[in-house]
Amino acid sequence: MSKDTAIEDFATAPGVTLQDSLDALGMSQTELAERAGISDKTINRIIKGIDPVTHTTALALEKVLQVPAGFWLKLESNYREHLARDAAKRELGAFVEWSRRFPYLVMSRKAYLSPATKPEARVEALLRFFGVASPDQWQAVYAEMELELSFRKAERTNDRMPVLSAWLRQGELIAQSRSVGEFNADTFAANLATIRTLTREAPSTFIPKIKALCAEAGVIYELVPELPGLGVSGVMRWFHGRPLIQQSILFKTNDNYWFTFFHEAKHVLQMRKKQIFIEGGNSLPEDIKREEEANRFAGEILIPNDAWKAFANQGQFSSERIRVFAKKIAIHPGIVVGRLLKEHLVDYNKPQAKLRDKFTWAV
Repeated sequence: MSKDTAIEDFATAPGVTLQDSLDALGMSQTELAERAGISDKTINRIIKGIDPVTHTTALALEKVLQVPAGFWLKLESNYREHLARDAAKRELGAFVEWSRRFPYLVMSRKAYLSPATKPEARVEALLRFFGVASPDQWQAVYAEMELELSFRKAERTNDRMPVLSAWLRQGELIAQSRSVGEFNADTFAANLATIRTLTREAPSTFIPKIKALCAEAGVIYELVPELPGLGVSGVMRWFHGRPLIQQSILFKTNDNYWFTFFHEAKHVLQMRKKQIFIEGGNSLPEDIKREEEANRFAGEILIPNDAWKAFANQGQFSSERIRVFAKKIAIHPGIVVGRLLKEHLVDYNKPQAKLRDKFTWAV
């Protein structure tokens, strides 16, 4: 038997039990009122379920009826909770339209929340998932968050608030289970050099290492599967006093993955604790400046500028030359290809493009 069922089974109004007790004793409401020192009107309203049984009343009933005060208070508590839950269930029907804004089926497949088919059950699951009492509170939390966002997104993304809020919330829920120490910027900056050496490893190998190296510096790193229409590859924000880097696998190639990671890493080092950075796109000049700074940082740490200029000036970018250059600077050749594609030095339909790895890990 579930907790909810137990509450419903024992949600008898205290007044009903009180009247049954009086009938069994052959006692009238007036006599009870006189013995308990409570007005006739109050006793009558308790029996009708209008007035609650207070602690004072429960103690008086204990003396007169020889029934523990805790019994009456438990009945009262269960009954009021039952009424509140019943009212809440009726409210759920009004929230069904709100729940349809979320890709519930995909969210359940990606383990964001449990499967549910009934509309009211989906509403309740979504409210529990977001940790809010109603869609109004969801709107208040995430509309405010929307105003703070600085993000780099796919152009096709339109009204992203439902999927974006769900993706961000999933990152919060995962992060709540992580334990990391105090943030140390020097340790994090030093560990980024170590993380760079992982670009030639497989995701199954480097993801745990990234998490460990970030945690060592007091940074939480999470890889959270994207939802349809998300259009966002990464976010950095401060969560419970710690930097949280959250990435999706929206862009499957390794050059995009690593650029996003180091871009968000720079936002960690910028120490903007009250701002949420979701890669690129905020129109405020100071945010554009920080985004450009993060882009430069990611590009430089992956491929040092001097090395890149020397390579790019050669003007020859065969697959073999790319491999040799990548080996020289200890980076995956796919990252070199990504830079070449971005600067339009090679085309996506050229063989070199195949040097990029596509990540297919399951999360």
